[in-house]
Amino acid sequence: MSTPNRKRVLITGAAGFTGHHMVAQAVKAGFKVRATDVSSRHYGAMFDALDVEFRVSDLTARDGLDTLLEGVDGVIHVAGIHDYSTPDKVIFAVNVQAVENICDAAHKAGAHRFIHTSSVGVYGYSSNPGNPVKEDDKKLTPPLNNYNISKWDGEKIVRKYIQEKGLNATIFRPAAIYGIRSEYGLYNAFKQIYQDRNKKKMLMVGKGDKIEAFLHVEDYCRAAIYAYDNDHMIGETYNISDDTRITTAEFFKLINRELTGTEKGFMNVPIRLITPVAIGLQFIARLMGTKSLIEKATLDYLNCDRIWDSSKLKAAGFTFNYPTFEKGMKETLTWYKENGWF
Repeated sequence: MSTPNRKRVLITGAAGFTGHHMVAQAVKAGFKVRATDVSSRHYGAMFDALDVEFRVSDLTARDGLDTLLEGVDGVIHVAGIHDYSTPDKVIFAVNVQAVENICDAAHKAGAHRFIHTSSVGVYGYSSNPGNPVKEDDKKLTPPLNNYNISKWDGEKIVRKYIQEKGLNATIFRPAAIYGIRSEYGLYNAFKQIYQDRNKKKMLMVGKGDKIEAFLHVEDYCRAAIYAYDNDHMIGETYNISDDTRITTAEFFKLINRELTGTEKGFMNVPIRLITPVAIGLQFIARLMGTKSLIEKATLDYLNCDRIWDSSKLKAAGFTFNYPTFEKGMKETLTWYKENGWF
């Protein structure tokens, strides 16, 4: 439902998966939207159709951001790199330095609100094995890779601006986001299962006994807009995850049934055996400037329970349209099949 007389909001990372969904949801909610990214990619026509103002920008460079923020009431900061194979220099430039730049520009522009996208990865995945992790749980392990370290460093910058500059910011830590038009993350698992549909067994790295939780992209966008509208959420950090509690094996079986209509067993490959291979492939890929078939960071991710407690967000008044993943996952897989993405 839209709210009349809304002011202009800047959405960063607008040509990415979550970003372009955020643009659409913000327009639906009645915002005037200024969208920004390093390019519009294939979403230029969508932005035009939604009457969205798109501006090219590089958030890793401070110059030009004051102009980008002119006439903007607030910022929904989605931009970031989520690719373990990206060189560390680039990851930290985008996930840390760009956060500093956009926070500084938003503060100087007098932005009314600032919504920051972090990651549940800041917990290190093994913070509370077998149990839902809450926002104030002690971190028993550090973030497991430079992507998650960069997201934690980015969070600390936002927190600094909240405490020292009075920036009216809210921080979100989303779980694994899924939905239509994703080109990475869970989409890669969907695509692999579909491409291997004629094989007798599915490949499973590890035992498949770790617990999964997910987040529909629409719910993340709705939560960001909800926080934008609710001042009692200023200065707070929120996990955002659905209430799905399913093992990796159960998840793969469900995806296989939805995509192929069949039941399959697994060919399990122990993580301890594939880890040296991943390290070797990663080393070679980085020497050649290419992307490794598998990263050690991915194996670390697969080797941990991923259960996040969203009770704080619910207590703030937010309700999920997709409280568990079954409905949203079926809709997503149907869309991919009907639109030929596999």
